[in-house]
Amino acid sequence: MTRARRTWVVGLVLAVSAVVMPSWTPSASATEIGPTVWVGPKAQGYPGTGIHGIYNQTPADPSNPGAPDFWGYCIEHDISALSFRQALVGNAADFLGDNHFDEPAIQGKVLWVLAHSYPALSLSDFATAAGVPGISVNDAIEAAQYAIWRYTDLTFDANWAWSSQNSKDAYWYLVNGANASSGMTPGDLATTATITGPAGAQQAGTLVGPFTVHTNQPTVSLSVAPSVTVTDAAGTPINAAAVVDGQQVYLDLRGTTTAGSATVTVTASGSNATGKIVSVPVQAGGTPTAGTHAQTLIVVAPSTATVTDDATVTWTALPVPTIGTTLVDEADGDHTIAAGGGTVVDTVAYQNLT
Repeated sequence: MTRARRTWVVGLVLAVSAVVMPSWTPSASATEIGPTVWVGPKAQGYPGTGIHGIYNQTPADPSNPGAPDFWGYCIEHDISALSFRQALVGNAADFLGDNHFDEPAIQGKVLWVLAHSYPALSLSDFATAAGVPGISVNDAIEAAQYAIWRYTDLTFDANWAWSSQNSKDAYWYLVNGANASSGMTPGDLATTATITGPAGAQQAGTLVGPFTVHTNQPTVSLSVAPSVTVTDAAGTPINAAAVVDGQQVYLDLRGTTTAGSATVTVTASGSNATGKIVSVPVQAGGTPTAGTHAQTLIVVAPSTATVTDDATVTWTALPVPTIGTTLVDEADGDHTIAAGGGTVVDTVAYQNLT
């Protein structure tokens, strides 16, 4: 692409107001992002570097949209941002802009910044990682946005209009980390967590399973509804909060005699949305193009996002134990003995005994 020549007067152009915007708690419900989203207003951060709320569905009341499913940082400094409209979701290859983000190496740096900043990390975790205790939400966002623009629009370190020393220190943590890394890919940011249930028939009074967990995370957690103790193949209870990839688990139904069912859910921290880009039309209801589009956003899922999967199993009742005897005359097989006596045969029959 041919890039337009720009003159950057960062200290003036990027000066931002100290007005504090509302801080909305991110939703923890959405993990997948659809082909279209609704772009909300800047909901956190300073006006010049705030992040947009991204919603899977258009809110019932757009003027009061509530907590977003995701957030969006700007990856086009020189394009005006527009909100309150449907937009298209795509991958980096779908980028319509004309800056350095079309370069794979730059995409990798931007993804590194996203993965190591707020809100992909909680504010406290980011403060610890960056070595900036007590950093505010607005300063954390400003640091990340300036770091993103440093790669997408500059490729050099500018004298940004810092709102605080914390913002500046956090920026250098992000930029130094991204520069030292080889970058990241969308696959590095995607979280997977699946569970498969047992294939064969299951019965009460046994260890029901196995359930097999697959994940690309170090550990995931399991929950069972209704609650049942989770064990290994030997019947030893396991730590359901720290299950690893490939682990097989069982439900302990050795004290159960009745038929029933249960759902086992695996949960991992993360999302599959971070790193997606949002192409925003200039006209609401229109289609963004390379020649005409509003500011492109890059999606980041909040630290509270989770990926889940579940498997349901049913089991039959434990068969009822029975035992009985049948006494007959050996001579003719009836239940009557001749007056002179004879031989009787007593047959014991039983089922479902141990």
